[in-house]
Amino acid sequence: MARDDLPDIPPTIKWLAEAREHGLLESDLGRVIARSIALGLDDPFAETWLRRRVLRHRVRQALAGPFDLPRDQSGNLILGLDLRGRPVRVPVAWLNAHCCTIGGSGSGKTTKSLFMALGVAPHARGLWLFDLRKSEFRRLVPLMQRWGIALLRVHARQLRLNPLQVPLWVEPRAWASAVADMLVHAMSLQSRSSKLLHALILDLYEEFQVEGVRTDTRPTTQFPTLFDLRQAAAGCSEAHPQAKAAIVDALDPVLLSLGPAVLGYRYGWTTHDLARRHVVFEFAGVSRADQDLLLNTLLLSEFMSRIAGGLSNAPMDLYISIDEAARLVSAANPSAVVSDMLGLVRGAGIGIDLSVQSAHDVHPAVFSNTAFKCIGRCGSATDYDALGAAMGLTPPQRQWAMQHLVPGTFVVQLGEGTNRRPFVLRVPPFPNEPEAGRPTEDGLGDLPRLPTRPAGTE
Repeated sequence: MARDDLPDIPPTIKWLAEAREHGLLESDLGRVIARSIALGLDDPFAETWLRRRVLRHRVRQALAGPFDLPRDQSGNLILGLDLRGRPVRVPVAWLNAHCCTIGGSGSGKTTKSLFMALGVAPHARGLWLFDLRKSEFRRLVPLMQRWGIALLRVHARQLRLNPLQVPLWVEPRAWASAVADMLVHAMSLQSRSSKLLHALILDLYEEFQVEGVRTDTRPTTQFPTLFDLRQAAAGCSEAHPQAKAAIVDALDPVLLSLGPAVLGYRYGWTTHDLARRHVVFEFAGVSRADQDLLLNTLLLSEFMSRIAGGLSNAPMDLYISIDEAARLVSAANPSAVVSDMLGLVRGAGIGIDLSVQSAHDVHPAVFSNTAFKCIGRCGSATDYDALGAAMGLTPPQRQWAMQHLVPGTFVVQLGEGTNRRPFVLRVPPFPNEPEAGRPTEDGLGDLPRLPTRPAGTE
């Protein structure tokens, strides 16, 4: 028989293929009917049920526009509501694939971050929420208190950190190289300064007898501080004059701004301890260089500690949400901690949620390593095109997004599961709770009791 003479595919098989493609058979009855039709059994009831199921889906799809309606994942985390007003649930473990949200000012990114953080909090041992410009995450404090969750609030000037402190399970020489690159990025130094910083840090580790891999959180080792690094750079007669001067000039304003109260510790708070707590880090009111130094110190330390500890395919126990994260994922800073290590920490038990106003300057590695993507109302067609290409949106879907997205509505693509078709998600308005003032010692919980060793007490 010639190929053109083959009989057409029966309508029942076409309905079956369409039902499978759109997840309409994910029930006991649906699977039984699919099996009977696939075996070629003549069952009028099965054909009628299947035809009605497909027809109802086509009607719903016609009313929903060019996007598929999301399937019920029966997870323990509600992302929002679909176009029918039904909750969209996913397993909280799916956040291990990381999330990137693009949306202009007023698109509802912060509301979405608040909603997700509130849903994740009962399921994650650690929660880090970074407010870089505003103070929005503080609204979660009274809500989490009702659930018995202590959400601590820490301002940038209340931290007790030492960027030169080697994290758990990390080899000191590896940390010296990584922290030198981090300092170059955080303080906007030239690349030639990285080699000098690396050499100076290694010399300080030798002077302070920092050697071997740490496997406990007890302050048994005294580490050099950035004050020691500044002194070493200023007194290094063999260094390139311009590189030396650049390091000193970059460190001076940071050390004067944050001072010994934040950076003057031979042994400061460890991210190993912080990762077991729910914390809001409020960085508004400090300079960009201060923010970059503190934020990158926290992230790099925890990232490298988990990688060096050999964590792989671990359940998510630390959720990190960063509002206004443009500087951390900028294509102009390919060595930034988030852009550089986002792919490496996947599967290390960390879920990262990044919110950015525009996709124009986002490093391509960020889109490649965030399987969970969201796009809200944007002010530029290039933003829809950039993230739309990463999400695989069709031209009609991009056109719909440009014309129909309103504040609180997002086009979402999940990173896990059997269906990665984009769909439309609505995030409900967030309740207005009384806002607390600036963080106080009472809001720090047990953080002041964590082991530390100030410089000058040795």
